[in-house]
Amino acid sequence: MAFGTGYVCGEFFGFPWWQRLITVVVVVMALEGANQAVGRARARKQALREAGSEADQCSSRS
Repeated sequence: MAFGTGYVCGEFFGFPWWQRLITVVVVVMALEGANQAVGRARARKQALREAGSEADQCSSRS
């Protein structure tokens, strides 16, 4: 992804090396932030699902 971003910014937009570097860093940080957000949402959803199944088991025992 970083190589593609650097190439596109350099060839199509004519960015100098330092602007390409900044753009690559921003894109990588945005992708990492999105990845972490999705991972946390999945983990939260899974934790809620597990907590719900445990509550169902506890209520069926009573």
